[in-house]
Amino acid sequence: MSTTASPARRPRADAERNRRRVLDAATQVFAEHGPAATLGDVARAAGVGVGTIYRKFPDKQALLDALFDDKIDGIMRIVDEASLISDAGEAFRSYLFGMIELHACDRSIATVLFAPGRYDRFPPELSERLGSTADRLIADAVAAGELRPGFTRQDTIALAAMVSTIALAARDTEPDLWRRYASVVVDGTRPGAGDRLAPEPPAFRAMTEALSKVL
Repeated sequence: MSTTASPARRPRADAERNRRRVLDAATQVFAEHGPAATLGDVARAAGVGVGTIYRKFPDKQALLDALFDDKIDGIMRIVDEASLISDAGEAFRSYLFGMIELHACDRSIATVLFAPGRYDRFPPELSERLGSTADRLIADAVAAGELRPGFTRQDTIALAAMVSTIALAARDTEPDLWRRYASVVVDGTRPGAGDRLAPEPPAFRAMTEALSKVL
């Protein structure tokens, strides 16, 4: 029984490994070259022929769509895992550090999620789930006196972008340097003199579109 089932499973497993290889290569390529990257660039990075890429993804948008789902899964894991932490301050800091780490270690995020036309791909229900969970983490931390009042989801993205520029600048000489500044940023969200953060950040979409131009 097992000898007949194994060959049927192997092609699917191989196909998934090959797909994962292409997605990992695409992450690297879009991190290096941004929206200008081509499927040919991805093929070279993956060590496969461009025809292999086209068989899996008919065009660059299809590849970006597959990467989109991949990145969103990563973001949702960060948010969901943070929401399981009972201490409101630790939950928020886990969320913030996780988002900073994601942006610092994966420079393709801006292209995949926030390049022109990409933001509209967010399914409304997913956007609502992500936004409401992040907002609750923030509100609970403020209520517990663990976060400065006035902090928003937009601030999370802006702070992640700030640290990611350090990660990019130091990636060849000090690849872990971003962690130092991530710690400074996360600790800096704790209440000090009780000052409210000001001014208010721009709308979420305006924030992400602006940051996509520099990330």
